Amino acid sequence: MSGARRTTGLLDENAPAPAAAGGAQLSRTLLSRHMTMISIGGAVGAGLFVGSGVSIQQAGPGVLVAYALTAAVVVVVMRMLAEMSVTRPDTGAFAVYGRLAFGRWAGFASGWIYWVGWPLGMCIESIAAGQIVHGWLPSLPVWLVAVLMLAVVTAVNLGSVRAYGEMEFWVVWVKVAVIALFIGVGLVAVAGLLPGTPAPGTENLLGRGGFLPTGLGGVVVATSGAMFSFSGTEIVTIAAGEAEDAAAAIRKSTRTILWRVTVFYLGSLSVVVLLLPWDSAAVGDSPFAATLDHLGMPGASTVLNVVLFAAMLSTMNSQVYASSRMLFALARDRDAPSLFARISRRGAPHAAILFTSALAALCLVLQVTHPTEAFGRLVDVTGDTVYVTWIGIAAAHLVLGRQDRADGRRPADGTAVWLFPGLTWAVLLALLGLYAVMIVLADSRVDALLALALTAAVSLAGWWLQRRRQEPSA
Repeated sequence: MSGARRTTGLLDENAPAPAAAGGAQLSRTLLSRHMTMISIGGAVGAGLFVGSGVSIQQAGPGVLVAYALTAAVVVVVMRMLAEMSVTRPDTGAFAVYGRLAFGRWAGFASGWIYWVGWPLGMCIESIAAGQIVHGWLPSLPVWLVAVLMLAVVTAVNLGSVRAYGEMEFWVVWVKVAVIALFIGVGLVAVAGLLPGTPAPGTENLLGRGGFLPTGLGGVVVATSGAMFSFSGTEIVTIAAGEAEDAAAAIRKSTRTILWRVTVFYLGSLSVVVLLLPWDSAAVGDSPFAATLDHLGMPGASTVLNVVLFAAMLSTMNSQVYASSRMLFALARDRDAPSLFARISRRGAPHAAILFTSALAALCLVLQVTHPTEAFGRLVDVTGDTVYVTWIGIAAAHLVLGRQDRADGRRPADGTAVWLFPGLTWAVLLALLGLYAVMIVLADSRVDALLALALTAAVSLAGWWLQRRRQEPSA
């Protein structure tokens, strides 16, 4: 690699990138408590409360295997990100790591693939939130509530990163408290100690086609939904570029992620599959609501809808934040229009925020006025790109981890990936193997191939851009 800057103003791969157009800096005002709740909020969203029902119907009780497998991968992937982020804290996170490991094309591809899914996610979350509010206030149309939701989270993110952190801090507390209460009441019911609810025994777990009623194929298909549910855990490493003490916050988040995913996901889903038949239509629609109805808890549906609304608000808040920061990083590294690298006086990338929210609003208009199967297909495809993102993280860690160790730079305490490089290779091969199986299975083949095609197209665009600008690869 060349260490000299080119006269075109392009970035050298080794040289530090400028903070933003005009020399402005992102503000570093996120506190440790904000970072902790951002990491929890990223791992606990509407995907758990509603989306997990689809995974249950795909795998039956075997959904626990799918989520346990995915959780193990998440823990190691987050460890990889922690190791790289503490050494190289940057708002671009894994897009920057891909760039350093493989060249400009990899940073371009990973950044745009990650960004493209968030506006679609914001659209879907806003519609779902609108449906909840419409149920409370039928006079308010779904689309109006959805637009108001987009406006609120956009305004919060335009204010300052501190406002985003505060909003996440308090909303996530609500989600955590409700999940803990759900698991506690559920375990009491499983033990047969809840009045009016007989102990289910193992009938629902083993008696309706066995623990794996749809076979191992169902478990593999369910991992796609689990991957999508867990997506967002990586936001804490994106936020590292705006934290007062990024290293401490990342180390703390990495240490606690194992118990968080175990308790929140495996704990709550265990309660669902023990108390209810996995093939119940109500479980597919909303597993948490179905469980509370089964327990005969008065007013539980209303409480759950309030929590769902809070979860969707939190998720959208994080989606605006993560997508705008990734777009900012791409613009800063000359892989997106320079407009998106502009910083407001409050230290927020206002142009990137507004553009992301505008695209989400456009998706909302199209979905409301012309609901089509194609839109749903696009959402599923972007969900599968989580696989691509994590594969890229593992591949970058193999390269950068070896470079760091060869240069005598040891990972910071509490961040080193265990058994490197063996465990990194194991996760990378596991992700590639699961993705290959998804291509083979008829139920997931189309989405997996479309996501692969999207990845190839963006990668080729990045390679073409790299060649055109005659920038040496890493």
